[in-house]
Amino acid sequence: MKLRTVMLVTCLVVGLFASAAWAQMPQIPSFSADMQSTTHNGQNVSGKVNFGNMHMRMAMSMHGQDVVMIVDLANTNNPKATMLMVQQKMYMEMNGMGRQAAPKVRAYDPNNPCASMEGTTCKKTGVETVNGYACDKWEFTGKENQTVWISQKMHFPIKTVQQDGTTTEFTNIKEGPQDPSLFAIPSDYKKFDPMGMAGGRPQ
Repeated sequence: MKLRTVMLVTCLVVGLFASAAWAQMPQIPSFSADMQSTTHNGQNVSGKVNFGNMHMRMAMSMHGQDVVMIVDLANTNNPKATMLMVQQKMYMEMNGMGRQAAPKVRAYDPNNPCASMEGTTCKKTGVETVNGYACDKWEFTGKENQTVWISQKMHFPIKTVQQDGTTTEFTNIKEGPQDPSLFAIPSDYKKFDPMGMAGGRPQ
């Protein structure tokens, strides 16, 4: 049950910050960072994220379980997501999760980051320093009501606050190339069979 809860929360968090992070940039910068997210119902989630070579990796621990989500963004129309269950040394391909976690990359206009977001308008309300980065503060209204602090250097949201109060923030950012092995399934991991979680009944 704990593993199932961790899996569900992991998918939720990935979806929460991905829509803000990837919908506004021409390409994803290479960096690592700590990620903290507080959902609207008070669930606190933290982890380590890596971005590089059109890949994302998020590692987190909850209820004694270590889980890693890897998203391959090379195919923006159908990105592939894989979840690693560390203690079990197993992996699971998330059918349909890749598309949810990584919306199609759109061209980034620093003067109007929502230009290609249908049904959404945005207004720049100031410039603030967030975790050491000068950020343009944007208010998004429409299909996506949120406040986003976008780094002027990285063109990447350092902090996002959703209308429901859900907050996601990146700290301890270290720019630079990432080890390709971070985005690969370890050779000793076996593919997870969901039918085995309940004696042959899918969960």
